[in-house]
Amino acid sequence: MTEAQLTDERLLAGDTATEALHAEEHLAARCMFLKDYDLLDIDHGHFWYKVSWHGVHVEFPSPQHHYEANPYERQIRDYLLSLPVGELERSFAALQDRHDYELVSGDHHFKFVWDEEVRPHLHCYYQRSEAGRKRDTEAYQNRLQEHARSYESDRQFPSKRLLQKLAWLREERSKAQQTVDAWQRLIVQVEEQIAHDQIVHTGKAAESLFAE
Repeated sequence: MTEAQLTDERLLAGDTATEALHAEEHLAARCMFLKDYDLLDIDHGHFWYKVSWHGVHVEFPSPQHHYEANPYERQIRDYLLSLPVGELERSFAALQDRHDYELVSGDHHFKFVWDEEVRPHLHCYYQRSEAGRKRDTEAYQNRLQEHARSYESDRQFPSKRLLQKLAWLREERSKAQQTVDAWQRLIVQVEEQIAHDQIVHTGKAAESLFAE
């Protein structure tokens, strides 16, 4: 199964929704309890976020390597906890006489696979359902449109970048003008010295040899 695109706003909203999913009453209704990192557990510390479901160890592996955790294992676990009790119970009952079972619910598509290593336990793989992928695409398009609207309505005009560049150019021009003025003062001083020498040596002033 492909990697999950995890964009469920209800679970990304904050701690309140997560706390509700992890509440004792919520878990008890689903015959589950949370399991965290434990080197002595069946997975030998390969997984951080797991559940016990009707006494069966459930872990959330990577689609590529079943012995490595899915990078989104915590969020996928919360997705599983968010499913209705009836759907979970039907899935667990179906797994009693088959090797694997797929559950599609709303935006979610889970695949449960039995693994016999050490002792029987379940691998739970996740991807977005068709409805979930459609909703993700719509949400992405909405974000792009909102960004474009925000850019057009909120941007400064003229842009801050251009105003900064104009200020820099004016500052550089001012520095350059100061340099030109300094050179001009030196030129005038030398012309005055030449004129003075002309008078001293010839007794008369000559036309400037340096007229521009």
